[in-house]
Amino acid sequence: MEIVLSLLMLQGVLGALDTVYHHELTVALPRQASARKELAIHSVRALLYGVVFAGIAWLEWRGGWLLVLAGLVGIEVLLTLWDFVIEDNSRKLPATERILHTILAINGGAVFGLLAVHALMHWWPQASALVVHDYGWPSWVLSVFAAGVALSGVRDGWAAFRLGHPAPAAPNPFIGAHRRVLVTGGTGFIGTELVRQLLVAGHEVTLLARDPVRVAYLFDGQVRSVRRFDELARDCAFDAVINLAGAPVAGGRWTAARKAVLMRSRVDLTDALVAWIRTATHRPAVLINGSAIGFYGDQPDGAPLDENAPPADEFMSALCQRWEASAAQVDIMDVRRVVLRLG
Repeated sequence: MEIVLSLLMLQGVLGALDTVYHHELTVALPRQASARKELAIHSVRALLYGVVFAGIAWLEWRGGWLLVLAGLVGIEVLLTLWDFVIEDNSRKLPATERILHTILAINGGAVFGLLAVHALMHWWPQASALVVHDYGWPSWVLSVFAAGVALSGVRDGWAAFRLGHPAPAAPNPFIGAHRRVLVTGGTGFIGTELVRQLLVAGHEVTLLARDPVRVAYLFDGQVRSVRRFDELARDCAFDAVINLAGAPVAGGRWTAARKAVLMRSRVDLTDALVAWIRTATHRPAVLINGSAIGFYGDQPDGAPLDENAPPADEFMSALCQRWEASAAQVDIMDVRRVVLRLG
């Protein structure tokens, strides 16, 4: 039984990693309308997992009660298989998520296989009863996992409900004359919503992205996707370019290597974008470029700031300055430049 409890705790750790890193941070499932059914499955499965975690942590399922536990586990397995089908039809899974799901399935099989052997030998021959059994610290650790996975289920259930009952949408700010728009960073937090509103407003969108298949899932095949600027012909015409690409600032310490990635992902890509605009036969009328309020640095006195306030002497400000300077190269090309110093 000690091995079962150890593997079950490992299942809890891996499941928490999958939920936080993949579902919340990487693909933001609770905000994806196409993931509503997947979230509903996750909700029911997580709530059942909470019961299973707590039940194995504190109880012996003797006699006929073992059939109840087997039924709960069987439902879990069916929901997991259904989830595999639904998520493959609604989105492209990152490679790390698919690998982690495989490990979870293997570990889960080991947990329930070993539990079945133990239960048939020690619980099934006894009179039907639920008997409290304290396994020490593993019982308390599994209780924490049970509470966590149950709360995750409630969160996913609420997200699925909200996606099925969306609030009245604000007026679409992009409704107007038809435009051809090139977007970088269009699969990020802001970019995804931006592209969707552009599409709803009837505009033609081309996206620079490393994963065209993911783009096809996200936007139902309505967006043209290219991996590199050299895939765009010189006579390819855009009315506007919106440049939001860059490695996420949040997540992980700002080591020297991390800072280099943050800088390179913005400045190098913007340099490449400007180079393409320079050689394009039809230059866009406007370049809208991302930046951040980090340009101003930490301002402890709370003084109001505007676009004329000076930059600070710190990394985030240097990152914004370099990014903006790279975009400023279009000023000599008669291309209007707009910089968004976002919060």
